[in-house]
Amino acid sequence: MKSYAVILGGGSGRRMEADQNKVFLPLRGVPAIARAIAPFTGLCAGAVVVAAAAEVEEMRGVIARCGLDRFVLRVVPGGAERQDSVRCGLDALPGDAECVLIHDGARALVTEDVIRRAIESVEARGSGIASVPVSDTIKRAAPDGLVLDTPDRSALRAMQTPQAFRVELIRKAHEVARRDGFLGTDDAALLEHAGLPVYLCEGSRENLKLTTPTDLMLAELILAARAEKELMR
Repeated sequence: MKSYAVILGGGSGRRMEADQNKVFLPLRGVPAIARAIAPFTGLCAGAVVVAAAAEVEEMRGVIARCGLDRFVLRVVPGGAERQDSVRCGLDALPGDAECVLIHDGARALVTEDVIRRAIESVEARGSGIASVPVSDTIKRAAPDGLVLDTPDRSALRAMQTPQAFRVELIRKAHEVARRDGFLGTDDAALLEHAGLPVYLCEGSRENLKLTTPTDLMLAELILAARAEKELMR
């Protein structure tokens, strides 16, 4: 199965308290977006990176400096919503794409193991959404804070990326969403809305999303621990 990645790099630095797009921030000297792309290079035929319209050239420059320009086939501008940006990425895929892995560029600590499991799930079942069990007790609450109920957390999963699909399925889901005016909070929600089955696969608790300065510090610690582990081998 010919697999490609669509990497979303159109974030901001607001909650990160940074003066630039958080995906350009360095993690142990390497831009986060480069760390997000690199693990796909051994498992996918190529990637499309979606950037904010004003940052397309900057994104191309970062990718080239990090030696990823041969793997990244195109850098394209995104849309107003994340869902629009994903559609831009899908539209830019090569014609031989059979499987697509949609990944947030802010998840810079993704590993080959997580990516491989997503691809294997697509090959077997048509989709593969990286996820982890919910470890906290979850409360459903009213707007005034009144607790309504406590869902059984054994059935709950926190979604991550990559979210992988057979290309024809995610394209069909986007068509239905556009027809219905549906806006999903993740890619899998579009398949659910279209009545298509969605299957989960194992993610990783290290596959965190860079959102706040605390996430950045934690990511640095995880990368340092990985480097030390490599030295011990």
